[in-house]
Amino acid sequence: MFLAMMLVNAKRTEACSVVLAVEGATPRIEMLLADGSRRPLVAPPAEVLLEIVALLEQGQRECSSSVYAVNIEEVTVQRGIDSAQAHISRWSVGHVPR
Repeated sequence: MFLAMMLVNAKRTEACSVVLAVEGATPRIEMLLADGSRRPLVAPPAEVLLEIVALLEQGQRECSSSVYAVNIEEVTVQRGIDSAQAHISRWSVGHVPR
C-alpha cells in the first residue's frame, strides 16, 4: 500500500520517475520532476525499503491501496555491496473497482 500511494502522489506532481534507494543503513526516496529537479520524500525504515526493492527485483509490478491500483511498467533495480536502488520510470494509476 505504501508504494501505491507514493506512486499516486508522484503521478499527481507529474514526476518523471521515482528512485527508491538504500545506501548502508540510510533509506532515500526521490521524485525526479520534468524540470530536472529532485524532490525528496520521507522514506520508511531501510528494512522496509529493501523489501520493496526486493519485490520489484523479483518481478512484482502491481500494487494497490483501498482506492488506487498501480501498474509499474518500467523499473530498473541495481544492487551494490552495501546498496540497493530501484528506479521506477513508468507507471500507470487507476481506481480499484468497487
